[in-house]
Amino acid sequence: MRRALVLSGGGCRGAFEVGALDYLIREAGEDYHIFLGTSVGALNAALIGQAQGRGELIKLVGLLKEIWLNLKGSRSVFAGSVLGPARLLFSDALFDPAGLRELLRRHLDSDRLFSTANVVKVSAVAMETGELLYACNKNPGLKGDFSRYVLASASIPLFFPAVVIDGKHWYDGGLRDVTPLGAVFQEQPDEIMVIVTMPLTEDLRPKLPETRVGGVFHRLLRAVDILTGEIAANDLQLAVAVNKCLQRFPGRRAVPIRVISPEQPLAGDGPLDFNPDRIRENMRLGYEAAHRPRLIAG
Repeated sequence: MRRALVLSGGGCRGAFEVGALDYLIREAGEDYHIFLGTSVGALNAALIGQAQGRGELIKLVGLLKEIWLNLKGSRSVFAGSVLGPARLLFSDALFDPAGLRELLRRHLDSDRLFSTANVVKVSAVAMETGELLYACNKNPGLKGDFSRYVLASASIPLFFPAVVIDGKHWYDGGLRDVTPLGAVFQEQPDEIMVIVTMPLTEDLRPKLPETRVGGVFHRLLRAVDILTGEIAANDLQLAVAVNKCLQRFPGRRAVPIRVISPEQPLAGDGPLDFNPDRIRENMRLGYEAAHRPRLIAG
């Protein structure tokens, strides 16, 4: 059975995904062969997608958990200060994701990633054209730049700089595809597991918490949450519609899609809040939520 794992964006809330993976793979014994991710989901998916077999997948989930638990705050991921908006006068971003680049350098091995039987896809958007690209490890021409596409997938405009590849400026795939379900159907999986970092209503709409209206920085982060929540909801609803259409074709059947989501908004003040205590709390919530995935199709 070919199972697909789809990991959404959400910044620091990616710890929720790690907690869910800890239960699904290390305890529930599930195996996956297709990995798709956007933004922080791209980072998580690319790292564990390097696995050569189930035994290594278990080890890589353990490594991913260790990486998250060792984060000491935002400076483990990016450098810069919200008190220095003048940076935008001299560069295209408030922050430099130096810590994230180092994590990718240490833990993402292109040779392993491009030799595994797994399919690994991460999404990124070109600023010049609006093109949505699913960088895939089955395309040998992308091997040299794959880690840069992973970094691009997590690069929120204004907050992080674009990643320039082949003359184009690539940004967060969440600008167009927070939960990359469209690309997963191309791989014809037997089952799909989706992990999202926001609570969902019965009709698959995002449930955003009420918040105060803060300064410019806070408003920008809130806008990111609203935008990504709406795109993720549209992705899930489209997947359900695609599944219904599949049943109309001879020899095709609906693909079971299960979703793991938090019951309440996750801890943290926006997607860039890498507070270690909140990371641990969100990881715990992901572990618990993975015990009760919700079947939305199939």
